[in-house]
Amino acid sequence: MAIDGKITVALVGGGTIAPLHAEYLISSPTCSLVAILDPFAPGKKLAEKLSVPHFESVSALLASPTCSNPDAYVICVPSGLHVQVGMDVISVALPKAVLVEKPFSTDSESGIKLVKLAREKSCCILVGHHRRFHPSLTAAREAIENGRLGEITMVSGYWTAKKNDGYYNAAQWRCSRSGGGGPIWTNFVHDIDALHYLTGARVTRVWAIPTVRRRRYRGVTPDDIIDEGAAIMLQLSNGVVGTFAVSDNVASPYGWESATGDNPLYPPASTPVDSYRIFGTNGSLSIPDDILWTYDPKDAQRLGLEIGWNVPMQREALSVLSGIPFERQTEHLGRVVKGTDKPRCSGEDGLAAVRVCEAVMEALTVGDGVPIDISP
Repeated sequence: MAIDGKITVALVGGGTIAPLHAEYLISSPTCSLVAILDPFAPGKKLAEKLSVPHFESVSALLASPTCSNPDAYVICVPSGLHVQVGMDVISVALPKAVLVEKPFSTDSESGIKLVKLAREKSCCILVGHHRRFHPSLTAAREAIENGRLGEITMVSGYWTAKKNDGYYNAAQWRCSRSGGGGPIWTNFVHDIDALHYLTGARVTRVWAIPTVRRRRYRGVTPDDIIDEGAAIMLQLSNGVVGTFAVSDNVASPYGWESATGDNPLYPPASTPVDSYRIFGTNGSLSIPDDILWTYDPKDAQRLGLEIGWNVPMQREALSVLSGIPFERQTEHLGRVVKGTDKPRCSGEDGLAAVRVCEAVMEALTVGDGVPIDISP
Protein backbone atom coordinates (compact mmCIF):
# COMPACT_ATOMS: atom_id res chain seq x y z
CA MET A 1 0.00 0.00 0.00
CA ALA A 2 1.43 3.36 -1.04
CA ILE A 3 2.49 5.83 1.63
CA ASP A 4 2.34 9.51 0.62
CA GLY A 5 2.36 8.40 -3.00
CA LYS A 6 5.46 6.25 -2.52
CA ILE A 7 5.59 2.51 -3.15
CA THR A 8 6.35 0.49 -0.02
CA VAL A 9 9.37 -1.82 0.05
CA ALA A 10 10.61 -4.48 2.48
CA LEU A 11 14.29 -5.36 2.62
CA VAL A 12 15.00 -9.06 3.15
CA GLY A 13 18.43 -9.64 4.70
CA GLY A 14 20.83 -7.40 6.55
CA GLY A 15 24.26 -8.43 5.24
CA THR A 16 26.97 -6.64 3.26
CA ILE A 17 24.86 -5.13 0.48
CA ALA A 18 21.68 -4.50 2.49
CA PRO A 19 22.76 -1.14 3.99
CA LEU A 20 23.32 0.26 0.49
CA HIS A 21 19.83 -0.74 -0.60
CA ALA A 22 18.45 0.70 2.64
CA GLU A 23 20.28 3.99 2.14
CA TYR A 24 18.74 4.65 -1.26
CA LEU A 25 15.31 3.36 -0.31
CA ILE A 26 15.23 5.77 2.63
CA SER A 27 16.33 8.74 0.53
CA SER A 28 14.12 7.82 -2.46
CA PRO A 29 11.41 10.21 -3.64
CA THR A 30 9.36 7.27 -4.99
CA CYS A 31 10.04 4.38 -2.57
CA SER A 32 9.58 3.98 1.18
CA LEU A 33 11.45 1.37 3.26
CA VAL A 34 8.79 0.02 5.62
CA ALA A 35 10.36 -3.17 7.03
CA ILE A 36 13.51 -5.24 7.31
CA LEU A 37 13.14 -9.04 7.41
CA ASP A 38 15.99 -11.09 8.85
CA PRO A 39 16.08 -13.62 11.70
CA PHE A 40 19.78 -12.97 12.26
CA ALA A 41 21.72 -10.25 14.07
CA PRO A 42 22.80 -8.10 11.07
CA GLY A 43 19.20 -7.47 10.03
CA LYS A 44 18.09 -6.67 13.57
CA LYS A 45 20.97 -4.23 14.04
CA LEU A 46 20.30 -2.53 10.71
CA ALA A 47 16.61 -2.13 11.55
CA GLU A 48 17.46 -0.65 14.96
CA LYS A 49 19.99 1.73 13.42
CA LEU A 50 17.50 2.97 10.84
CA SER A 51 14.43 2.87 13.15
CA VAL A 52 12.63 0.61 10.70
CA PRO A 53 10.22 -2.16 11.82
CA HIS A 54 11.96 -5.53 12.05
CA PHE A 55 10.45 -8.96 11.40
CA GLU A 56 12.00 -12.42 11.38
CA SER A 57 9.93 -13.70 8.44
CA VAL A 58 7.44 -12.75 5.75
CA SER A 59 4.69 -14.48 7.71
CA ALA A 60 5.49 -12.38 10.78
CA LEU A 61 5.29 -9.19 8.72
CA LEU A 62 1.93 -10.16 7.19
CA ALA A 63 0.55 -11.03 10.64
CA SER A 64 1.53 -7.64 12.04
CA PRO A 65 -1.40 -5.29 12.74
CA THR A 66 0.85 -2.26 12.24
CA CYS A 67 2.53 -3.07 8.90
CA SER A 68 0.67 -3.69 5.64
CA ASN A 69 2.02 -6.00 2.94
CA PRO A 70 4.64 -4.01 0.96
CA ASP A 71 4.35 -3.44 -2.78
CA ALA A 72 7.85 -4.80 -3.40
CA TYR A 73 10.62 -6.76 -1.71
CA VAL A 74 14.39 -6.47 -2.13
CA ILE A 75 16.13 -9.79 -1.46
CA CYS A 76 19.78 -9.57 -0.41
CA VAL A 77 20.40 -12.78 1.51
CA PRO A 78 23.40 -15.11 0.83
CA SER A 79 23.49 -16.18 -2.83
CA GLY A 80 22.51 -19.78 -2.21
CA LEU A 81 19.27 -18.64 -0.55
CA HIS A 82 18.06 -16.26 -3.29
CA VAL A 83 15.67 -18.74 -4.88
CA GLN A 84 14.35 -20.22 -1.63
CA VAL A 85 13.64 -16.80 -0.13
CA GLY A 86 12.31 -15.44 -3.43
CA MET A 87 9.86 -18.33 -3.77
CA ASP A 88 8.71 -17.85 -0.18
CA VAL A 89 8.17 -14.12 -0.61
CA ILE A 90 6.29 -14.45 -3.91
CA SER A 91 4.14 -17.38 -2.73
CA VAL A 92 3.17 -15.87 0.63
CA ALA A 93 3.18 -12.10 0.07
CA LEU A 94 2.16 -11.88 -3.61
CA PRO A 95 4.07 -8.61 -4.17
CA LYS A 96 3.93 -6.58 -7.36
CA ALA A 97 7.71 -6.83 -7.79
CA VAL A 98 10.76 -8.48 -6.28
CA LEU A 99 14.33 -7.30 -6.76
CA VAL A 100 16.71 -10.23 -6.27
CA GLU A 101 20.38 -9.49 -5.71
CA LYS A 102 22.87 -11.16 -8.03
CA PRO A 103 23.57 -13.91 -8.74
CA PHE A 104 19.89 -14.50 -9.44
CA SER A 105 20.43 -18.15 -8.45
CA THR A 106 23.35 -20.51 -8.00
CA ASP A 107 21.95 -23.03 -10.48
CA SER A 108 19.80 -22.45 -13.53
CA GLU A 109 17.28 -25.18 -12.71
CA SER A 110 16.10 -23.47 -9.53
CA GLY A 111 16.27 -20.07 -11.22
CA ILE A 112 13.86 -21.30 -13.90
CA LYS A 113 11.40 -22.31 -11.17
CA LEU A 114 11.55 -18.85 -9.61
CA VAL A 115 10.95 -17.15 -12.97
CA LYS A 116 8.00 -19.48 -13.64
CA LEU A 117 6.45 -18.86 -10.22
CA ALA A 118 6.77 -15.09 -10.60
CA ARG A 119 5.06 -15.26 -13.97
CA GLU A 120 2.21 -17.34 -12.52
CA LYS A 121 1.75 -14.89 -9.64
CA SER A 122 1.99 -11.77 -11.86
CA CYS A 123 5.07 -10.59 -9.98
CA CYS A 124 7.76 -8.65 -11.84
CA ILE A 125 11.29 -9.87 -11.15
CA LEU A 126 14.22 -7.49 -11.29
CA VAL A 127 17.79 -8.70 -10.79
CA GLY A 128 20.32 -6.55 -8.96
CA HIS A 129 22.84 -6.18 -11.76
CA HIS A 130 23.10 -2.49 -10.92
CA ARG A 131 25.87 -1.86 -13.46
CA ARG A 132 23.14 -1.59 -16.08
CA PHE A 133 22.33 1.72 -14.37
CA HIS A 134 25.91 3.02 -14.32
CA PRO A 135 26.33 6.19 -16.42
CA SER A 136 29.46 4.72 -17.99
CA LEU A 137 27.59 1.72 -19.36
CA THR A 138 24.79 3.99 -20.51
CA ALA A 139 27.24 6.12 -22.52
CA ALA A 140 29.02 3.04 -23.89
CA ARG A 141 25.78 1.38 -24.96
CA GLU A 142 24.66 4.56 -26.72
CA ALA A 143 27.98 4.75 -28.60
CA ILE A 144 27.62 1.13 -29.69
CA GLU A 145 23.98 1.52 -30.75
CA ASN A 146 24.83 4.68 -32.68
CA GLY A 147 27.40 2.76 -34.72
CA ARG A 148 30.48 4.56 -33.40
CA LEU A 149 32.36 1.24 -33.18
CA GLY A 150 30.96 -0.28 -36.36
CA GLU A 151 30.39 -4.03 -36.07
CA ILE A 152 31.60 -5.47 -32.76
CA THR A 153 34.11 -8.26 -33.30
CA MET A 154 35.80 -8.91 -29.94
CA VAL A 155 35.55 -8.09 -26.25
CA SER A 156 37.98 -8.45 -23.37
CA GLY A 157 37.81 -7.79 -19.69
CA TYR A 158 39.23 -8.14 -16.19
CA TRP A 159 37.85 -8.57 -12.73
CA THR A 160 40.91 -8.64 -10.51
CA ALA A 161 41.30 -7.66 -6.86
CA LYS A 162 42.74 -8.80 -3.53
CA LYS A 163 40.09 -10.02 -1.10
CA ASN A 164 41.52 -10.37 2.39
CA ASP A 165 41.23 -13.47 4.58
CA GLY A 166 38.69 -11.73 6.80
CA TYR A 167 36.24 -11.58 3.90
CA TYR A 168 36.19 -15.37 3.68
CA ASN A 169 36.38 -15.99 7.42
CA ALA A 170 33.30 -13.85 8.01
CA ALA A 171 30.89 -16.21 6.19
CA GLN A 172 31.53 -19.83 5.27
CA TRP A 173 29.22 -19.76 2.24
CA ARG A 174 31.75 -17.45 0.59
CA CYS A 175 34.22 -20.36 0.50
CA SER A 176 31.73 -22.79 -1.04
CA ARG A 177 31.01 -23.34 -4.73
CA SER A 178 27.54 -24.73 -3.99
CA GLY A 179 26.84 -21.77 -1.70
CA GLY A 180 27.53 -19.29 -4.49
CA GLY A 181 30.89 -18.13 -3.17
CA GLY A 182 34.08 -17.26 -5.05
CA PRO A 183 34.83 -14.64 -7.70
CA ILE A 184 32.95 -16.40 -10.51
CA TRP A 185 29.56 -16.32 -8.77
CA THR A 186 30.15 -13.20 -6.69
CA ASN A 187 31.91 -10.91 -9.17
CA PHE A 188 32.19 -12.30 -12.71
CA VAL A 189 28.41 -12.75 -12.86
CA HIS A 190 28.16 -8.93 -12.88
CA ASP A 191 30.69 -8.68 -15.71
CA ILE A 192 28.86 -11.23 -17.84
CA ASP A 193 25.59 -9.35 -17.45
CA ALA A 194 27.36 -6.11 -18.38
CA LEU A 195 28.76 -7.72 -21.56
CA HIS A 196 25.32 -9.11 -22.41
CA TYR A 197 23.87 -5.62 -21.95
CA LEU A 198 26.56 -3.88 -24.02
CA THR A 199 26.67 -6.33 -26.93
CA GLY A 200 22.96 -7.14 -27.11
CA ALA A 201 23.87 -10.84 -27.30
CA ARG A 202 24.38 -13.71 -24.89
CA VAL A 203 27.30 -16.03 -24.31
CA THR A 204 26.71 -19.46 -25.88
CA ARG A 205 30.05 -21.22 -25.30
CA VAL A 206 32.89 -20.93 -22.78
CA TRP A 207 36.37 -22.34 -22.24
CA ALA A 208 38.05 -21.91 -18.84
CA ILE A 209 41.17 -22.91 -16.92
CA PRO A 210 41.69 -22.09 -13.22
CA THR A 211 44.30 -19.89 -11.64
CA VAL A 212 46.60 -21.34 -8.98
CA ARG A 213 44.83 -21.81 -5.64
CA ARG A 214 46.90 -20.25 -2.82
CA ARG A 215 44.47 -19.78 0.06
CA ARG A 216 43.39 -22.32 2.65
CA TYR A 217 39.68 -22.59 3.36
CA ARG A 218 38.29 -24.10 6.53
CA GLY A 219 35.15 -26.17 6.90
CA VAL A 220 34.54 -26.82 3.19
CA THR A 221 34.93 -30.22 1.51
CA PRO A 222 37.68 -30.35 -1.13
CA ASP A 223 35.20 -30.86 -3.98
CA ASP A 224 33.24 -27.75 -2.93
CA ILE A 225 36.10 -25.29 -2.38
CA ILE A 226 35.88 -22.19 -4.53
CA ASP A 227 38.29 -21.34 -7.32
CA GLU A 228 40.30 -18.16 -6.84
CA GLY A 229 40.02 -17.21 -10.48
CA ALA A 230 40.19 -18.30 -14.08
CA ALA A 231 41.22 -17.42 -17.62
CA ILE A 232 38.06 -17.60 -19.72
CA MET A 233 37.25 -17.53 -23.44
CA LEU A 234 33.76 -16.62 -24.61
CA GLN A 235 31.66 -16.96 -27.75
CA LEU A 236 28.44 -14.96 -28.08
CA SER A 237 25.27 -15.65 -30.05
CA ASN A 238 26.07 -12.90 -32.59
CA GLY A 239 29.53 -14.32 -33.36
CA VAL A 240 31.47 -11.97 -31.08
CA VAL A 241 34.36 -13.66 -29.25
CA GLY A 242 36.14 -12.58 -26.10
CA THR A 243 38.50 -13.24 -23.23
CA PHE A 244 38.20 -12.54 -19.54
CA ALA A 245 40.64 -12.81 -16.62
CA VAL A 246 39.21 -13.22 -13.13
CA SER A 247 41.02 -13.42 -9.77
CA ASP A 248 40.30 -12.27 -6.24
CA ASN A 249 43.80 -13.05 -4.97
CA VAL A 250 45.97 -10.60 -6.91
CA ALA A 251 46.91 -7.02 -6.05
CA SER A 252 45.28 -5.11 -8.90
CA PRO A 253 43.08 -2.08 -9.63
CA TYR A 254 41.78 -3.65 -12.86
CA GLY A 255 38.22 -4.47 -11.87
CA TRP A 256 34.89 -2.66 -11.84
CA GLU A 257 34.92 -1.52 -8.21
CA SER A 258 38.40 0.00 -8.37
CA ALA A 259 37.79 1.45 -11.81
CA THR A 260 34.55 3.21 -10.85
CA GLY A 261 34.64 3.76 -7.10
CA ASP A 262 30.86 3.34 -7.10
CA ASN A 263 30.90 1.05 -4.06
CA PRO A 264 31.87 3.01 -0.94
CA LEU A 265 33.28 -0.16 0.64
CA TYR A 266 36.18 -0.19 -1.84
CA PRO A 267 38.46 2.77 -2.64
CA PRO A 268 38.83 3.73 -6.29
CA ALA A 269 42.10 3.58 -8.23
CA SER A 270 44.07 6.81 -7.99
CA THR A 271 44.14 7.18 -11.78
CA PRO A 272 41.59 6.06 -14.41
CA VAL A 273 41.71 2.38 -15.34
CA ASP A 274 39.45 0.24 -17.46
CA SER A 275 37.66 -3.04 -16.88
CA TYR A 276 36.21 -3.86 -20.33
CA ARG A 277 37.34 -3.25 -23.88
CA ILE A 278 35.04 -3.52 -26.90
CA PHE A 279 36.66 -3.87 -30.34
CA GLY A 280 34.72 -2.97 -33.50
CA THR A 281 35.39 -2.52 -37.20
CA ASN A 282 35.31 1.28 -36.89
CA GLY A 283 36.58 1.85 -33.36
CA SER A 284 37.43 0.50 -29.94
CA LEU A 285 36.08 1.51 -26.56
CA SER A 286 37.40 1.04 -23.04
CA ILE A 287 35.01 1.06 -20.08
CA PRO A 288 34.46 2.61 -17.52
CA ASP A 289 36.99 5.29 -18.43
CA ASP A 290 34.94 5.58 -21.65
CA ILE A 291 37.75 6.28 -24.10
CA LEU A 292 36.82 5.79 -27.74
CA TRP A 293 39.49 5.32 -30.42
CA THR A 294 38.44 5.88 -34.04
CA TYR A 295 39.81 7.00 -37.40
CA ASP A 296 38.93 10.39 -38.82
CA PRO A 297 38.23 10.07 -42.58
CA LYS A 298 39.61 13.59 -43.05
CA ASP A 299 43.02 12.41 -41.78
CA ALA A 300 43.02 9.53 -44.25
CA GLN A 301 42.04 11.87 -47.08
CA ARG A 302 44.72 14.39 -46.12
CA LEU A 303 47.38 11.67 -46.11
CA GLY A 304 46.08 10.06 -49.29
CA LEU A 305 45.68 6.73 -47.49
CA GLU A 306 42.99 4.14 -47.05
CA ILE A 307 41.56 4.08 -43.53
CA GLY A 308 43.55 1.55 -41.51
CA TRP A 309 46.67 1.16 -39.46
CA ASN A 310 48.69 3.67 -41.50
CA VAL A 311 46.36 6.45 -40.34
CA PRO A 312 46.66 7.89 -36.81
CA MET A 313 43.76 7.12 -34.50
CA GLN A 314 41.81 9.78 -32.67
CA ARG A 315 41.18 9.58 -28.92
CA GLU A 316 37.82 10.78 -27.63
CA ALA A 317 36.48 10.81 -24.09
CA LEU A 318 32.76 10.07 -24.22
CA SER A 319 30.41 12.43 -22.45
CA VAL A 320 29.14 10.63 -19.35
CA LEU A 321 26.32 11.97 -17.20
CA SER A 322 26.41 11.75 -13.42
CA GLY A 323 24.33 9.30 -11.43
CA ILE A 324 24.56 6.67 -8.70
CA PRO A 325 23.70 3.15 -9.96
CA PHE A 326 22.01 1.97 -6.74
CA GLU A 327 19.97 5.14 -6.59
CA ARG A 328 18.92 4.81 -10.23
CA GLN A 329 18.07 1.14 -9.70
CA THR A 330 15.87 2.05 -6.72
CA GLU A 331 13.92 4.62 -8.73
CA HIS A 332 13.56 2.10 -11.55
CA LEU A 333 12.04 -0.37 -9.07
CA GLY A 334 9.46 2.25 -8.15
CA ARG A 335 8.55 2.81 -11.80
CA VAL A 336 8.27 -0.93 -12.44
CA VAL A 337 5.81 -1.28 -9.56
CA LYS A 338 3.80 1.66 -10.91
CA GLY A 339 3.80 0.06 -14.37
CA THR A 340 5.68 2.82 -16.19
CA ASP A 341 8.92 0.82 -16.71
CA LYS A 342 9.71 -2.73 -17.69
CA PRO A 343 12.56 -4.42 -15.75
CA ARG A 344 15.89 -3.33 -17.20
CA CYS A 345 17.40 -6.57 -15.90
CA SER A 346 14.67 -9.20 -15.87
CA GLY A 347 14.65 -12.64 -14.29
CA GLU A 348 15.47 -14.08 -17.71
CA ASP A 349 18.45 -11.70 -18.01
CA GLY A 350 19.67 -12.72 -14.57
CA LEU A 351 19.21 -16.38 -15.48
CA ALA A 352 21.31 -15.91 -18.63
CA ALA A 353 24.25 -14.71 -16.51
CA VAL A 354 23.75 -17.65 -14.14
CA ARG A 355 23.97 -20.08 -17.06
CA VAL A 356 27.33 -18.61 -18.08
CA CYS A 357 28.73 -18.93 -14.55
CA GLU A 358 27.41 -22.48 -14.39
CA ALA A 359 29.20 -23.28 -17.63
CA VAL A 360 32.44 -21.71 -16.37
CA MET A 361 32.26 -23.78 -13.20
CA GLU A 362 31.65 -26.91 -15.29
CA ALA A 363 34.61 -26.04 -17.51
CA LEU A 364 36.82 -25.58 -14.44
CA THR A 365 35.65 -28.94 -13.08
CA VAL A 366 36.18 -30.83 -16.35
CA GLY A 367 39.55 -29.13 -16.93
CA ASP A 368 41.82 -29.19 -19.99
CA GLY A 369 40.07 -26.19 -21.57
CA VAL A 370 37.16 -28.31 -22.83
CA PRO A 371 34.45 -26.09 -24.40
CA ILE A 372 31.08 -25.99 -22.64
CA ASP A 373 27.99 -25.06 -24.66
CA ILE A 374 25.20 -23.06 -23.03
CA SER A 375 21.61 -23.82 -23.94
CA PRO A 376 19.27 -20.84 -24.42
